[in-house]
Amino acid sequence: MWMAVGAPGEILQSIMNFSTQKQSCNKDTHCLCFIEELTLSSYLFYVLPYLLKKKPQSIKKDIYVIDTSKAGFVLAGFISRILGFSFRKLEFRIIDIKDDSGNLIRLRLDYFDFAEVQKDILSRDIFKKLDSCQEINKKTLTFLTKRIANLYYNVNSTVWRAQLLIQLALWKTKEDSSAKDTEKVLFINKRMWWREIKKYSSKYKVELIPIKNWHINLRDILVRLSGAKLKLFQSICFFIKREGLIKFLRQTRAVFPARNPSPKLAVQYYGHLNLAQPELTSDLFFWQNSSLSAEDIVINFNFAEDPLDKKKLQEVEQYDMRAIALSPDAVEVPNAEVFYHRKCNLDVNYFKSSLDLSKDKAEKKWLKQQLAYFVSQYNYWFDFFTSYNGKIYLTWYKYGHEHCIIADVLEKLGGVLAIYQRAFEEFSSMGTTIVSDIVFGFSSRNADIERRSGSLIPYHVAVGYFGDHRFPLLKKPAQAIRNKLKESGAKYILAYFDEGSADDSRWHTGHEFMRENYSFLLERVLSEPELGIIFKPKVPTTLRLRLGKVAELLKRAEETGRCLVIEGGLLHGWYPPALAAIACDVAVHGHLCVATAGVESALAGAPTLLLDREGWKVSSLYRLGTGRVVFTDWQNLWKTCSEYWNNASSMPEFGNWSSILDEIDPFRDGRAAERIGTYLKWLLDGFKAKLPREKVLADAAERYGNIWGHDKVRQVFQGTVSPFKAVYLRDKYTGVL
Repeated sequence: MWMAVGAPGEILQSIMNFSTQKQSCNKDTHCLCFIEELTLSSYLFYVLPYLLKKKPQSIKKDIYVIDTSKAGFVLAGFISRILGFSFRKLEFRIIDIKDDSGNLIRLRLDYFDFAEVQKDILSRDIFKKLDSCQEINKKTLTFLTKRIANLYYNVNSTVWRAQLLIQLALWKTKEDSSAKDTEKVLFINKRMWWREIKKYSSKYKVELIPIKNWHINLRDILVRLSGAKLKLFQSICFFIKREGLIKFLRQTRAVFPARNPSPKLAVQYYGHLNLAQPELTSDLFFWQNSSLSAEDIVINFNFAEDPLDKKKLQEVEQYDMRAIALSPDAVEVPNAEVFYHRKCNLDVNYFKSSLDLSKDKAEKKWLKQQLAYFVSQYNYWFDFFTSYNGKIYLTWYKYGHEHCIIADVLEKLGGVLAIYQRAFEEFSSMGTTIVSDIVFGFSSRNADIERRSGSLIPYHVAVGYFGDHRFPLLKKPAQAIRNKLKESGAKYILAYFDEGSADDSRWHTGHEFMRENYSFLLERVLSEPELGIIFKPKVPTTLRLRLGKVAELLKRAEETGRCLVIEGGLLHGWYPPALAAIACDVAVHGHLCVATAGVESALAGAPTLLLDREGWKVSSLYRLGTGRVVFTDWQNLWKTCSEYWNNASSMPEFGNWSSILDEIDPFRDGRAAERIGTYLKWLLDGFKAKLPREKVLADAAERYGNIWGHDKVRQVFQGTVSPFKAVYLRDKYTGVL
């Protein structure tokens, strides 16, 4: 603590003395202060003592606050009038915070800056000891590293948020012309890995002052005062709420699988069934294009916002698949199967000796929390897979840490975890590190990225772009869209893909940024009678709500008959970007930093442009050509589009991706889904034949290599490099080791 808070009289006297000094001080200022979270406790115990201790002439008048409680802001505002300060909410948009090279800081943190800090964290003695500890395998090690890599802006305990706040202080100081050569002080919640965070801040000359906020919870106080009986009652109520027992008793039935069922393939539902419509996005796309039996598939539902309802259950049962809700919140239909975890296989005491590897209390507490969570989830998934004899688990979601636990469970049970690549990737990141027996990637290029990310993949299988089977199926509906726009007078048709938006533009490229993109195009439609527009939003269900007043502009454009929004789907749109790409003359993806929709459009054959308003100049996609494929503003993009429409033959490089398509997809034959489905069937057949897991894996890889080339199957760090050492191999801006 910077200064002990004395009696009220002493504080008042200090304030009066400070105020007197302030009136006679030099107007020049030398210290700019930022506060992560201004509360009553943080102000009284940290901020105010610091201000009273410092020389009044050394502190800049405006003190910026990121987040605040009402009480803290009111009190700070009252006292600030006496001291001569003003506490102001820091107004900013994440889209405006860029480095000197024009790269968006948020993206730079994700792919480069965080790796720098994580490297320092993993060099701690505790991780070196864990690396050689027998009870901690490489999957558990990777789980721990991914628990460090929580890239969440709204969690004030993460390293990533601390780095962002440091960069925010740096940006604001540079923006303020009167604050040049000014010291930067950031009052920030103290969190785990503080030593490494301070090292990062010192690099940018931002002084960190650790604070701790005390949030009063009346319920916790009552529980503590009331003793064990109330604690027990509260625990029972919490258990009932968490497990949803009331809902369970009312409308669901427990799962009692048959004894020794045949090996199953469990698939994670992520918003897309469409079992009878292979032209649409489907979580079962591989089944639609293979000889896999539907009876061997179990679909897991775990989203309260898109639960298992009557329609979905009928669709699943129509094809003789099995639908299992993993929680009561993820089901609406009566009598649906809900999995309730009952059995425990692993005890936290298994890791007891690991907890003694560190004498640091904070490290020990953190490690205990992580391993306790690991054990809890391990037991859950062990129970699930043994209940259904799940031998293969397929998902695309690799961005969290849970798949590390699932991989460990399945290895113990003799099963296999398989992850398929869904998004185009350029840079390595610990946030995208994979621990999986099999990864189905677009190409071997992805294996190189995974290697630099420290992934553990015994079999990386290049299959091509996973959605290319839909391209020929979409030609007829795309032509119908094109005809409709043409009939309304459209001579030139442009397709636009967005990446969604979030409410708070301080931490995400928010609604305002998206509205600017839509406004530009909608105004073009209304002013140019020969233009047609196809909008393919990532989340169509909330588009008009997020557009705000711009939705009125969209309505007017739709009334012309030359503007169409492709809708359908709850979590994400059902229709793939290829539908709009095939229907248009030119496609524009509004976000180069997340270019998957643009990649699909280019693979589908459309001249495709990338708009980089965010600022991601380190992207290798820039080599496609600025002014030909990549643009940084709407004005130049639109000017070039107009020139192309007037004389397309004179611009052969316009929207041309041919120079890199082989890198993205070496096949480009529409059979990627077939290759994935066939590979999964080989695995399942091996398990049905009761072969050991290692032989099942090896046999499938050999068969695939014989058909498609042994260069398409690669190993990534299998049994050679630990995830703690792999972080040192991460690529930098150039993408080179």
